[in-house]
Amino acid sequence: MTNPVVSPQISSQRMIKKHHVAIMLLHWFNAFVWLLELTTGAALIRSEHFRFAPQWFITLLTDVFGMRANLLRFHIAVGLAWVAVFLVYGFFGWRTYLHQEVLEREVALDRDDWQWLRIRVLRILGRSREPLPPQGVYNAGQKLFALTVYAMIPLIAATGLAMAFHWGPPSLVGWAAAVHFLCVAVVVSGLMIHVYMGAVFPEEKPAFFSMITGVVPETFAYKHHRKWWEEVKMLEQKHEAGELEPDGLRRPSRLEAALRMNDSWPAWWAALGLGLTLLASFLLVGQGLGASGGFTRYLAFLLSLASPSWASSHPYWGRYVQPDTPVLMDFLVFELIGVALGGLASGWLAGRLRWSTDKGPAISDRTRWMLAFAGGMLSGIGARMARGCTSGLALSGGAVLSAGAFVFMLSVFAAGFAGAYLARRFWL
Repeated sequence: MTNPVVSPQISSQRMIKKHHVAIMLLHWFNAFVWLLELTTGAALIRSEHFRFAPQWFITLLTDVFGMRANLLRFHIAVGLAWVAVFLVYGFFGWRTYLHQEVLEREVALDRDDWQWLRIRVLRILGRSREPLPPQGVYNAGQKLFALTVYAMIPLIAATGLAMAFHWGPPSLVGWAAAVHFLCVAVVVSGLMIHVYMGAVFPEEKPAFFSMITGVVPETFAYKHHRKWWEEVKMLEQKHEAGELEPDGLRRPSRLEAALRMNDSWPAWWAALGLGLTLLASFLLVGQGLGASGGFTRYLAFLLSLASPSWASSHPYWGRYVQPDTPVLMDFLVFELIGVALGGLASGWLAGRLRWSTDKGPAISDRTRWMLAFAGGMLSGIGARMARGCTSGLALSGGAVLSAGAFVFMLSVFAAGFAGAYLARRFWL
């Protein structure tokens, strides 16, 4: 039973926050990954006796990637990135999101949820006119779909890894393929209903847009998620009474409180972490860190899609675009994905995950973005001319006492001081 709200004042103009920005980013990342994996996976399912997609689609995808081997490598690479993201999500979000939101609210079915499912089915069949029981932040249908997805994710990841790296005997890999396809089919079946209800069904349109804006109208929350609306009202009353923290929701965890004590960690902590990361990179993958090389491969991959023959014959890009070597199968490509995910997790935990433009008071946002773009272009060109950037040449090269690394860093600091003097009016 939920505590009744004394005076339900509902505004048609008021919006209620439903989703955190990290959850929205994860949702659309997951949707994008599933789109890529389903597209490439459908083209990979082909044998002499069976194929899933029409031949023209298989031919189109094969031509885009050059050969079926590249198509398979791309499918595996995207899958590995997906698994890595969910591991980071599970590790960093257990206390702040998974335990409280997923286990207690997103997949926990109570008596009202089972009643909602029963009445909803009967109403679809035209055999009942009973009113639907009140729902929490997620209705029973959404909970059932989320429960299915969370149950299938470990199976899809485990069987995908077994297929990609041929873990175990051939019979085990064969069963892994069958289970993999079955689990994907289960998720896709629910996904079609989920997409229809969220993007097409008129009554649920606000729920779809909440994954873009993070908020829903209060009238929608009151009508479709009454129990959650009552929780929000109770929290507001407690906040007005001074019973909650300033965020109005909950007290931060110990880790969050530690991270929010200062705007940033001490520099020597960052230096120690960077040094250990560089050491681990040399020990585990046999090479140092880098950044510009990864971005170069991203651009080479796009060029190979636009004009494969031109890219492969070009004196510079041809070094990356080779018929038997996938452009994106390189450590630096996946390292950059990890850097982005690490920055996302760090900003989330520190409470700094928001859109902002760092600039001085004398310039506009537009000028700041133009200068940042121009500086990035010059830095990228300079890094390629120097055959390395501050991570690939300076850090990794300096770790092995490369003379070029020290010359590069001296040049960087000299140019930085000169540039700071010339551009100081944009900041002061």
